Amino acid sequence: MNPELIERTQRFLFASEEEMEEAKLQPLVRQRMLRLRDMYAYWLRHPAYPDKAIVAQLRAQYNVGFTQAHEDVRLLKICLGNLGQVTRQWCQYVFLQRCEEGFAMARSSNDASAFAKVLSALGKFTRLDHDESIGPDYSQIVPQQFELTSDPSVAGFERIPNVQERVRKLFDRFKKEAEEANVVEIVEPENLNENAASHQPY
Repeated sequence: MNPELIERTQRFLFASEEEMEEAKLQPLVRQRMLRLRDMYAYWLRHPAYPDKAIVAQLRAQYNVGFTQAHEDVRLLKICLGNLGQVTRQWCQYVFLQRCEEGFAMARSSNDASAFAKVLSALGKFTRLDHDESIGPDYSQIVPQQFELTSDPSVAGFERIPNVQERVRKLFDRFKKEAEEANVVEIVEPENLNENAASHQPY
């Protein structure tokens, strides 16, 4: 799928019509954004519906072609995420919906006790019973203690015996090899410059 189409859908899915006009979106694109927004909300209300049910709804409600409907579903799934996975956000959404249902049932039966229980559950869920001005007690956090050491065995390495002496011997060895190395003088052939000159571009 075109990455530009995905980016545009994610950007303007919930944008106002004024924002779409300011972004100079074509009328057909604006209509599609509104269609996708509507189906986004529809699928959230019916999360158990499979892809084919959403395709059928798109075709019936908006009279779009089969290919267009399938592309819309792909865009919706990108925006919605994987509805087959129970995410924390989805559980929060369901909880709030169930609270609204509980309030409605308590009102219809005039049950003040049930209403209070739902209200209490909602308060705990939204942490309204906690004072926001009181932050966590950082004084209870014990910082990790670190101790500097030059002992390599602490990191799991075996100590090399007489390491300084070995370093000195290696240094002397490579220094001697460098001093005894033969100097090789590189001489370019005389005709090399002539050939290079003959191939100069005009």
